[in-house]
Amino acid sequence: MSQKDKQSTTQSIAKNPAPWFSTNELLEYLGITTIELNQQFSLFTEGLHYRHENPADPDSKILWRVDLVDELLCLPVPPLEREAMLKAINNHITCQE
Repeated sequence: MSQKDKQSTTQSIAKNPAPWFSTNELLEYLGITTIELNQQFSLFTEGLHYRHENPADPDSKILWRVDLVDELLCLPVPPLEREAMLKAINNHITCQE
């Protein structure tokens, strides 16, 4: 993939990231703990902010809409940190010398 293609992909991810993320990714992105997330759980709406990976199994992993949770909690995340987190989540970090 060329450098131009990589930049285009990174920009599209930043503008329209994949909508559903794991709980660990959400916690890392927001910089909060599981306890803090659980304290705010009543604010979230199933189907809007979160959903179960397997809807037929209520014990399946919970997937989150990071953008909507971030918006609801109003946690300020600097743009550079947001871009770095999106790159990490989407495996777009490369170590080049």
